[in-house]
Amino acid sequence: MHFPVKSAAIMMVGFFPTTSLADFSGAYAGAAIAGVSSEFELSFEDESSGDIPLQDGVGFSAFAGYQLQSGDLVYGGEIAVTSASDIEFLDFVDIKFDTVATDIKGRLGYVFDDKIMAYGTAGYTTLTVKAEGEEEDADGFIVGAGVDYLMTENIVIGAEFTNRQVDTSVEDIDVDLDVSSVALRASFKF
Repeated sequence: MHFPVKSAAIMMVGFFPTTSLADFSGAYAGAAIAGVSSEFELSFEDESSGDIPLQDGVGFSAFAGYQLQSGDLVYGGEIAVTSASDIEFLDFVDIKFDTVATDIKGRLGYVFDDKIMAYGTAGYTTLTVKAEGEEEDADGFIVGAGVDYLMTENIVIGAEFTNRQVDTSVEDIDVDLDVSSVALRASFKF
């Protein structure tokens, strides 16, 4: 009586074709362009505080990483450097400044079909702000999510949202910086 069960299983495989999953494993490197939105929160010794919005800007990134894949699960790490120039305060003072962020982050993704992977990312970030000959460093964390599309065996394009939360102190003033960005990415998978 095992014959009908085997026949049904063989027929089911025929009706539901399987697709091979995209291979996102291996080393990769690429570049990105991002729209950046930022805001300072200042906290003073007298416990007063205030938010200072910044002009939205454009950032450019270079990144490299390595991923492993087990079935539809992809995991790995990435290092990225992002630079944005001529950022200005809104309705505050007439100061332009430049920023450079360095991110070290882990990635955990899920491959949906033969071309698409959605992922989350989290890690450590440092931010250097330069204005009028002065330089200030801050560090914190970065979180985000993205989608990668495997155009060819080696070319990957995608989009990624990230949020950086960094803090520092300047002359007894605590400065918390919230930086959000949406990036369009392109990379080459080795």
